[in-house]
Amino acid sequence: MAERATGRTGRSVARAVGVAAAVGTALGIGLLTGGVAHATGSAAQAGVRAEAGNDAEDRITRYDLAIDLDDDGVAHVALDLAVDFGSSPNHGPYLTYVVKQRWDDTQDRVYRTTDVRASSSTGAAADVDVEEEGALLVLRIGDEDEEVRGLQEYRITYDVEGWVNASDLTGGDDELNLNVLGGWQVPVEDVTVTVTGPDDVTFAECMAGRLGSRDSCTGAEASGSTATFRQDETPANQHLTVVAGFPAGTFGGVEPLLQDRWSAGRAFSLTPATGLATLAALLGGAGLVGWRARLRGRDDAYLGLTPGLLPAPGQQASVGQRRRVPVTVQFTPPAGFRPGQLGTLVDEHADPRDVTATLVDLAVRGYLRIEQTTGTGDKADERDWRLVETGDSSDPALLPYEAALLKDIFAGRTSVELSALRTTFASSMASVQAALYEDVTERGWFRGNPTKVRARWAGLGSLVTFGAVVLAVLLAIFTTWALVGVGLVVVGVVMLSLTRAAPARTADGTAVLHQAEGFRQYLATAEGPQLRFEEGEDLFSRYLPYAIAFGVTERWARVFADLAAQGRAVPDPTWYVGAWGYGAFWSGGGGFAESLTSFTADAESAITAPTPGSFGSSGSGGFSGGGVGGGGGGTW
Repeated sequence: MAERATGRTGRSVARAVGVAAAVGTALGIGLLTGGVAHATGSAAQAGVRAEAGNDAEDRITRYDLAIDLDDDGVAHVALDLAVDFGSSPNHGPYLTYVVKQRWDDTQDRVYRTTDVRASSSTGAAADVDVEEEGALLVLRIGDEDEEVRGLQEYRITYDVEGWVNASDLTGGDDELNLNVLGGWQVPVEDVTVTVTGPDDVTFAECMAGRLGSRDSCTGAEASGSTATFRQDETPANQHLTVVAGFPAGTFGGVEPLLQDRWSAGRAFSLTPATGLATLAALLGGAGLVGWRARLRGRDDAYLGLTPGLLPAPGQQASVGQRRRVPVTVQFTPPAGFRPGQLGTLVDEHADPRDVTATLVDLAVRGYLRIEQTTGTGDKADERDWRLVETGDSSDPALLPYEAALLKDIFAGRTSVELSALRTTFASSMASVQAALYEDVTERGWFRGNPTKVRARWAGLGSLVTFGAVVLAVLLAIFTTWALVGVGLVVVGVVMLSLTRAAPARTADGTAVLHQAEGFRQYLATAEGPQLRFEEGEDLFSRYLPYAIAFGVTERWARVFADLAAQGRAVPDPTWYVGAWGYGAFWSGGGGFAESLTSFTADAESAITAPTPGSFGSSGSGGFSGGGVGGGGGGTW
């Protein structure tokens, strides 16, 4: 037996300090008593060691490790420790075990440790806390609410799968090649390791010393199926490795436990299976979103009626999905409806342009006057207008959103500079828009409040997107199917992109929409010679608010400016006073079309400008808890 062991010494030592570190069964066992054991070259164990204490009094006075190997290679381990904590208080021993080592470029070899138990014959607390930290399994024995001093004894038991190397891996006998002590920071005295297998031991060797040392331990011997190893003392930061051989086939050709190492390429790998699943998720999800958008987002329309017409009282008309039909020009706006309402109906948004159109409409109807107070230049900071209240904001003829707009603009004053609204009106803008949304919803033009429908759709889309991202991350961590999660993320993004189209018009809303679109086409295409209006009739002012809501302000103003330039009698509006004063509306310097376009642009800018301080202070100083990194630690 001794000759056989001697003949294997060179190969076993090399394996213990070289290849065996990767393909052998290296196990680091540490005790937090002033130091923590670490596997050779393991940064993870170094991190755990940094958390431990460093009390020079702490030492291991007895280390007795018994390993029983089943014929399937499972190791049943019992560790008896005598720990001298000295006079400094501690909570108990702290142990680490290597559970993962590099195997090749794509896989790691893993060791499964289960059924960990602990007890103390000296009455010390022996609760077990098990955590996996990277490549290490970390055990804390004791109770954080109890302290121990002096000499304490512990018994720790556990099972390990994956330690044994079969003969096809070693090229000879089956064997257990175990790094028992892996560089402790405190001395370990009176070390005994016994390894018992299902067949007679063929050789027993052990090496002790610094990393890479070939020096033999105090003693190694084999008797029947048991190998016994002894080391009188292992100084701090040194190692002890034992090797016990058994006849080839003793453990039934047990194989290493291998685990694919994570990589982005592997997690997001494109294979026929992952590609097909991703395509199915993408097409299926997008199809479901499209079907829902079509079902819930398509407008209704009256079937069998000319587009733009409503059923006569008592007339029954079937309702179906709206179809695209040519727009018929309308020479007047839909009767009884305001420009802000129609602007919201057309694009499904109560945007600043609709509020500006309402403001001008109120001026045309005599509730306020717009006066240009400064220059006609192109630069915004060279222009300003004054809004003068000329009507009663409590007039019952006003719609709720119109009354709210007047009250918020003047706020107890009779006039206000448009530029001043930049610092006062933004907080009121949302309430005016909300009132406008409520108005078009109460008129039955939409199946639901557009802004609330979009909010629900966006919330659901955000939830789907977030869930898909979480799923993609989990699939990337644990599988190679992360592409499926990416496909679902795309589905969530598609759903979010359809948020704007989420509101759906009712059949009544679609009928009014056809009328509004026909009138918009008239405003956008009518030429001066085609216009017919009575002498003294201010057709320009009557339809201007609708032109603003439909985004054709400049063209509508230009048509009338051209008529005036041709000598046509065009009435001067009384609700607007330009830089030239009254009586020279169409002939004033700079041209009214340009001035009116500038007013609408500045009005939209003023009513949507953020109120100062609404976003909080940015600052540039630091704060408690700020910065990057950080950390802390202590002893067990």
